[in-house]
Amino acid sequence: MCAAAIGAAPAPPTGGADPSRGEALLAKEIEMIRRGRRAEAERSFSRKLAAQRSPRARADLIGSFAVQLFLNAPELDDATSAEVLDHLERAVDAYRLVLGVDAPEVATALVRRAEVERLLHPADPAPWTDMAYEQAYRIRFQRFGGSSPITLSTLIPMAGLRALPSRTKGDPAEIEAAAALLRQVVESAGASTEDEDHQLRAEAQEALERLDAAYGEGQPGGRRPQIMTAGIAQQCAATDLHDAIIFSGEPAALQTLRDRFQKAKLSLMPCGSMLVFPIGGGVDPTPVLDLLTEISAGRMKGVRMGLGDDGDASAASPPGAGVPTPDGP
Repeated sequence: MCAAAIGAAPAPPTGGADPSRGEALLAKEIEMIRRGRRAEAERSFSRKLAAQRSPRARADLIGSFAVQLFLNAPELDDATSAEVLDHLERAVDAYRLVLGVDAPEVATALVRRAEVERLLHPADPAPWTDMAYEQAYRIRFQRFGGSSPITLSTLIPMAGLRALPSRTKGDPAEIEAAAALLRQVVESAGASTEDEDHQLRAEAQEALERLDAAYGEGQPGGRRPQIMTAGIAQQCAATDLHDAIIFSGEPAALQTLRDRFQKAKLSLMPCGSMLVFPIGGGVDPTPVLDLLTEISAGRMKGVRMGLGDDGDASAASPPGAGVPTPDGP
C-alpha cells in the first residue's frame, strides 16, 4: 500500500518567522540556486549570515535558506537533500540556543524539518521524524494547552506518519493508535466555534476516512482495526479521558513509569493495558513535564505518549516508539 493512500502529503514548508522577509533577504541566493549554482549560493549565504548581528535573525535566516534551497533547487539529489536537512537541523539548534529548548519557535522548526523529511522520503521517513513531532507536540501542549489549534495541528501529520505501512507493518494496534490521534483532533476541535478549529476537524476527519479506506478491512486472517469508532472509553469508564494523558507500552516499562510517578507523589490510574494520568487543577505540572520530556527524548524506552481520547486502548497514543503511550502536556 502506497504512502499516498494513507495520508495527504505535507504542504511545502515555509522558512523563518516571516517567510516573505526571508525570501526577500535571500533573493540573490535564490536566483543562484535556481541556476544550479548551489556552492556559490552557499558561500553567499554564509557571508550574509556572518554579517547578521541578531542571533534570532540568524536562526530565521538559516531556516529560510534551507527552505529556499528545498523549493528552488533544480534537482533534489541526495547531496542537496542532505544539505537541506542539515540546515534545518541547524535552525532547530539555533532557536534552542537563542530562545530556549521549549520555545514555540523550536516546535515550529522541528515540525518544518520533519515535514521536509516526509516530502523527501514519503514511504519511509527517517526514525528521527517521529521524535521531532513528539517533541514539538510536547512543547506546544506545555505552552498552549491540549485544545489549542496549533497543538492539535501537530497530531494530524503525526498520525499520518504513524499510519504509514513502513511504521504499522500491518499491526492493527499501530493503525488504531494513529486513528486515535485523529479522533482526538475531531473531538477537541469539534467543541469549538472557531473557523480554524473547524478546518482542523475537517482535515482530521478526511484523514480518518483515508485511513479507514486503506486499512478498515484488515488483513486476511487478522483482526479488523477500529478506526472510525472508539473503544478505549469502554475500558476506562471511571476516567474522563477527554483531559487525560494516556501512557501505553511494555509492561515492565509502564511499571517503571508508575514508580517514577509515585516518587513524585503522583498517581497513575490503570486503564485496560494502559495507565492514565488525569489532568486537573491543583496538580504541580513540573514533574509531569519532566517525565514527558524524558519520553519524547527517547530516554524512557518502551513507553509511549498518547493524548487522552475516547478511542481504543492501543489507539490512544501519539508518536513515539514501540508500544502505545501517552500524549501529554
